[in-house]
Amino acid sequence: MRKILPILFHLIAATACLSSGTALAASPLDGAWQLESGSYLDNEGREQDYGSLKLRGTKLLADGHFSFTTAQDGRFWAGGSGSFTADAETYVETPRMASYPVVDGGSYRFSYTLEGDTWTLERFEDGKRVEREVWRRATSRP
Repeated sequence: MRKILPILFHLIAATACLSSGTALAASPLDGAWQLESGSYLDNEGREQDYGSLKLRGTKLLADGHFSFTTAQDGRFWAGGSGSFTADAETYVETPRMASYPVVDGGSYRFSYTLEGDTWTLERFEDGKRVEREVWRRATSRP
């Protein structure tokens, strides 16, 4: 399974890149990101901590497209790809392919901050935070 995750990730990223049309202006969010921490509300409204769930993830953003893969304790947990838009405070993902049911009209709206190489996203529904993620910009390995 560990060999499948990198292949799946690259396949999703390649699909997102190949399906791109007109080039968009580079976003300060463009690049590779590693999941540092996060949480979400489950179906019963309980907060689930990513660390306790042993979740790790990688997200690629380029030219208005995103692709991500998340693993739980080394096994595939979730993945998706599609398009994104961002302004100074809001990041919106619109999945075209996903391993999970897409809700809310097909887009996920996050407020975010970008401080150096740390990108923090929060998503709210009916005034209640339902998701929070902290990502760190990936660095090149020598």
